[in-house]
Amino acid sequence: MKTSFLKIVLPAFAIVMAVGLAFATEESNSPYVGYIGTPSGVQQIQTDCPDTGTLYCYEGAYQVFNDPELSDPKLDRL
Repeated sequence: MKTSFLKIVLPAFAIVMAVGLAFATEESNSPYVGYIGTPSGVQQIQTDCPDTGTLYCYEGAYQVFNDPELSDPKLDRL
């Protein structure tokens, strides 16, 4: 009885988890364009900061900006 129960419930649970986790990702994880100032100059990067939060966005040790002039800081969500 126990093995037949596990043979039915375990695959069903795995399918339910797979479907649930497929929809658990945030839509805002798409990359955004940003600019960082490095010792070798300004570089364009892909970042996941949507510019909708209150904290400054950083990529490693470098602050991310919206423009190549590095005058408009990109914001990160909380």
